[in-house]
Amino acid sequence: MSITLDLPPKIEALLRQRAESTGQDISQMALFVLALGLSLDDQDFFEALKGIQRGLDDFEQGQSSSLEDFIAEQNQKYGLSLEA
Repeated sequence: MSITLDLPPKIEALLRQRAESTGQDISQMALFVLALGLSLDDQDFFEALKGIQRGLDDFEQGQSSSLEDFIAEQNQKYGLSLEA
């Protein structure tokens, strides 16, 4: 099945940035993001949307962090040992 989406420029920029920072193809990254969102129950989905909106607002204001910073923050917050 093929679907064509017109993404707002800031969403496209975030998707491209995430794909590039993880070395993924942008189409595969879009599929991953969709699959992740669809796997959440309603409450988690809407909480995630709120978080995404906060991230978009931060991005629009020029406030963003690297993948490495995000991983370090998650490691510390949840006692993980993830690597980029």
